Amino acid sequence: MISVITCWRRPIPESIQERNTAKTIGVDHEYIMVDGSNGMGLAAAYNQGVSKARGDILVFVPEDLFFMKMNWGCILEKKFSDDPWLGIAGVAGTQFLFADKYSWTAAGRPFIKGRVVHHLQNGDFFAVVFSPENGNFPAVICDGVFMAVRASLFQKIRFDEETFDGEHFWDLDLCMQANQLSRILVTTDIVVKRRSQSVFDKVWNSYGQKFLQKHAANLPISCSDQVPDPSRFVSSQCVNLKGKAPIETIC
Repeated sequence: MISVITCWRRPIPESIQERNTAKTIGVDHEYIMVDGSNGMGLAAAYNQGVSKARGDILVFVPEDLFFMKMNWGCILEKKFSDDPWLGIAGVAGTQFLFADKYSWTAAGRPFIKGRVVHHLQNGDFFAVVFSPENGNFPAVICDGVFMAVRASLFQKIRFDEETFDGEHFWDLDLCMQANQLSRILVTTDIVVKRRSQSVFDKVWNSYGQKFLQKHAANLPISCSDQVPDPSRFVSSQCVNLKGKAPIETIC
């Protein structure tokens, strides 16, 4: 069974996200909405969700994320079943993380993998394509926009709610813990969209510094035989999806 865990700042019964999850997942699941109205950080909220979850795979998603393809749960279960050492699967991430740069996209292509669709409130509909290839890719970091974790890993790792008590870097921190115990992959087989974009502000920067300090002894980290050359940095691409992909949310 898959446990889908999310934190809502203003919890509502039977949300569109809950209906979208039920309609698209294709396997036995439970939906756990953690009440974040008291302002708790995401790490604390997700730890609370872990304590309630009954699934073999725990999927962590923000409250404004929706699934765009059917039977993604079947796809996910097969990936974990086929690879007993797989600990975390995501839809965006990197194969190299610098010791002095806390953005996971800093390595650029070909190290960054996956894609995320955005359907913003102003009507913009586009995909951030980190890599043009389709498939499964080994990674050292997965972005928290979608993070599927083998439940048994939580016997040895935990979201660090003391250090990361806000919205940022709890995901990179969990991946750093998991790297010592299991494999991480990024896949394009699961397609998700968000109704917002991340904000990289002073708060984000401050948590990034905390992340580098905590993991200084284990950075840089890589699963690639190449090393990024910052002078040859190649960014992700933004692709307009209007008229090219269904814009309606499945629910």
